[in-house]
Amino acid sequence: MDTDDNELYRLNRTDDYHRQDLETLGWELTVCNSLYPANTPIRRILKQNTSYGDLLYRYLAECIPLDAVAKVMEIGGGYGYLMKDFLGNDPDLKPSMLDISPALLKKQQETLRDHKVEYYLRDALEMENAFFSSFDLVILNENLGDFPALVDIDPVILSENYIPGPDDTVRQVRHFFDVYGLEKPAASFNMNIGAVQMVEKVCRAGIPYIFIGEHSCECLLPSDLKPFFDISWTGNPMRIRLKGHDEFTIKFSYLQEIAGQLGYKAKRGPFADYIVPDINDHVRAILASRGLYSDSEEIIYQFIGDVYEYEYLILMKQ
Repeated sequence: MDTDDNELYRLNRTDDYHRQDLETLGWELTVCNSLYPANTPIRRILKQNTSYGDLLYRYLAECIPLDAVAKVMEIGGGYGYLMKDFLGNDPDLKPSMLDISPALLKKQQETLRDHKVEYYLRDALEMENAFFSSFDLVILNENLGDFPALVDIDPVILSENYIPGPDDTVRQVRHFFDVYGLEKPAASFNMNIGAVQMVEKVCRAGIPYIFIGEHSCECLLPSDLKPFFDISWTGNPMRIRLKGHDEFTIKFSYLQEIAGQLGYKAKRGPFADYIVPDINDHVRAILASRGLYSDSEEIIYQFIGDVYEYEYLILMKQ
């Protein structure tokens, strides 16, 4: 079959935006940042009233031997709040931060100014696998949606009869389906090509522990919360339109399959496993009203949806 590879997909990238245009995350409220202010109304409806980094550190301590973790690399560390919390729990950690955004790396340096930290202004996808191999734990929290995504891919490129042209992108897509046996979509689909490349990279580096957290396209709401949310997941990464760029939700099943075949066992679930809301009568009333009666209730309503829409993977080298 002879056709122009470039007609079979569209490429979504955010690297120029993060390198040149991004000045603040203020309009893009991550789960981590939304829990950082101690006086946020969100914390008051949690079973543990503390920051995101503290909650994640405590949860990881239940899942992996954190006493065996010394060198930690966070890729795309936002404002540095997560790493600050980790260092608050273990001041002996040897942290490194890698980011594509000069503005965010500068903010991380300000947040972590009281700690000894290695900083790298680089594109993680361009780093050699060996660069990551010295770390005990690598964290990718709420950033894989920013990695390159392929949009509206024609499934013909996965056909045995299709002969790829010179376009390396099509060859990369076929690589993941052919090597890892990923389930092939029958219709036009989107693919988190940068996310699968990143997971393959860090797994091939043989890092003992990897944490990944991001907005998922495959989550399931608990049955008792379904009446309060008009949310449906199709399993196809979905576009999220943001200021100056688009991001895509993540197909976690692909990441888990790739990691499994590269020798990692996985623990997977919603953020609500470690950011646990107390769904009492007051919170149920907020959910029932869709948070319409005040700004704080609207924030709480949105946040509870988020902790079930976002998934994590804890990867452990076997």
